[in-house]
Amino acid sequence: MTMNDAFDAQRYAVPSSMRSALLEDRDIEDPADRQWLGERLRESVDEGAGILVLTGFDAEPDRLRAVSRRLSRHLGTIMPQDASGTLVRDVTDRGTRIGEGATARYADSRFGGSLHTDGAERAFPLPDYFTLLCVSQADRGGALRVVHVDTVLKQLHDVPDLVSALREPWHFDRRGDQPDGEPPTLRKPVLFEDEHGTGITYLRDYIDIGHRHPGVAPCTTRQRAALDALDAVLSDPANGIAGKLRPGEFAVINNTRVLHGRTTFEDSAGGGRKRLLLRTWIRKNS
Repeated sequence: MTMNDAFDAQRYAVPSSMRSALLEDRDIEDPADRQWLGERLRESVDEGAGILVLTGFDAEPDRLRAVSRRLSRHLGTIMPQDASGTLVRDVTDRGTRIGEGATARYADSRFGGSLHTDGAERAFPLPDYFTLLCVSQADRGGALRVVHVDTVLKQLHDVPDLVSALREPWHFDRRGDQPDGEPPTLRKPVLFEDEHGTGITYLRDYIDIGHRHPGVAPCTTRQRAALDALDAVLSDPANGIAGKLRPGEFAVINNTRVLHGRTTFEDSAGGGRKRLLLRTWIRKNS
């Protein structure tokens, strides 16, 4: 099995009428197309493995940016991703490390690991989905890996005290997005309950940074053990699936049920093609 084969059960070629509409920056008007998209979303993202990959959007980057916006609007309400109101964010190497400085984020680096959920630095409500539209891939690395929260709970079943610790409030660094006068961290649990069951919000670096702020208590031995246990589950390749998005593929991921990360990547030498994915955050409509 190749790495791409791991996502084959979640890959679907979009109907030609839907593809044409989106590439021409038009709404999906055919009721059959809307029904098809809703069924795939429910079966794969809401109730299945938590990831859906739609194929067939081979086009120039500017056109793909329009596809990302238009298709995301059919999935729910697009959320701003930062204080400046960014709706479609470029995920590409900006030469930083995860958590570097006061504002650098995972999406700004080329480094892998650190499985997480998007918006971990934000208060509830979180994005229900996040999407990635692949414009171009790196020469080496950059594969996507996902782990479902149900797998996490199953693997940690024998350490209920550590699971209980993950349900208690933690300090998450806000990456400089807090309004003037508000603290640089927010408190929320890693594991939480909603109408669909147990959800998760997590990025270890943001918690480690959050608990190093002046006036914030450092993590206790029990808390560090809980995070280490969670990270051990996430780092085990047997606990998730991995694949590399191809140019023109659009992935939708359940952001409150699935943790994701990537392998470290290297772009083309000499200033050539760079890995570029377009990301949106989405709240499901009522």
